[in-house]
Amino acid sequence: MKSDVELPSSLFDWFHERVRTAHETVGTDLSTDSELYLTQLLVERARADRPQAPESTLAELHARASKASPSEQLRTYRELGDRSLYTVGYFEESLSRRTVGPGYYCDMGAAAYARVDDVFRRWFAGAFDGTFRELAEKFRDCVRIVRQVRRSVDDEPDLLMRLFDDWRTTGSDEAARRLRAAGLVLPPRPTEA
Repeated sequence: MKSDVELPSSLFDWFHERVRTAHETVGTDLSTDSELYLTQLLVERARADRPQAPESTLAELHARASKASPSEQLRTYRELGDRSLYTVGYFEESLSRRTVGPGYYCDMGAAAYARVDDVFRRWFAGAFDGTFRELAEKFRDCVRIVRQVRRSVDDEPDLLMRLFDDWRTTGSDEAARRLRAAGLVLPPRPTEA
């Protein structure tokens, strides 16, 4: 029996579809490179094994970046921009419990991405060809796209649960294959009486 539940082939594909749809819904003009950057950002933030920066605040990240070598500036300012974008886009409600709000995160994130673009232009022959400049200039649009991705995830039915139910009730080999491809280890299926 074939399942009508479609599971993407990778986490990147899953997020990319949601970012593209959110981009269309928001209706902003954003390059394909920036759209792909947003996708990769969401993939990286979804990983449980992602290393955390030792600094806990945006101001601490900025202080470290401002004194660093160009390559370290790129990493640190990028982390500052990414953290700002992800926090205000995906977890804006958490900012109500902090001393600074979404505006601060947007300003810090946009400035960080502009700094990444400046460092690339000065030290690395303009690598990324303006992607970070666009992220800086359209930071609030990017926030709206990430926020829309969050809404779509919140509204989406639980695909893995539906696949598991399909496998458990029908024994579908296709459902089992998709579940295993998603990283699940399936228990032995109870035999029919």
